[in-house]
Amino acid sequence: MHDFLYSDLASIVSLVHIGYTLFIIIGFILIWIGYFVKWKWVRNYIFRLVHLAMMGFVGLEAVFSIECPLTWAEYRLLTLARLKHGNMPFIAGFVDKVLFYNFPIWIFNLIYISFTALLVATWFIVKPERENKI
Repeated sequence: MHDFLYSDLASIVSLVHIGYTLFIIIGFILIWIGYFVKWKWVRNYIFRLVHLAMMGFVGLEAVFSIECPLTWAEYRLLTLARLKHGNMPFIAGFVDKVLFYNFPIWIFNLIYISFTALLVATWFIVKPERENKI
């Protein structure tokens, strides 16, 4: 495979990663806004289950010190593209700057575990409904 193809694949993985992250964060914000303004859709059981499971996966990664598969795939593809961390394609570099900061891993783990706990609490406060009329 050509280096540029690995680079493009790394960019695609980066976009999936930021999409995953934004779904969790924006979903959380909208659940609470919806709670106060009485949006029915924020209680949709499938949406809430998927949302909680996605964050639960991240929380479990943090508890067991497992590297995110999306991070691993992105960096593996960049390695195959013969690119260094500072010489990433535009999309991967932009996403990297948005998602990753130069903090110790324990800070990220604390954030992920705390946010997972917050979403579990949200599940019980803003209870999902199995049959939802939107």
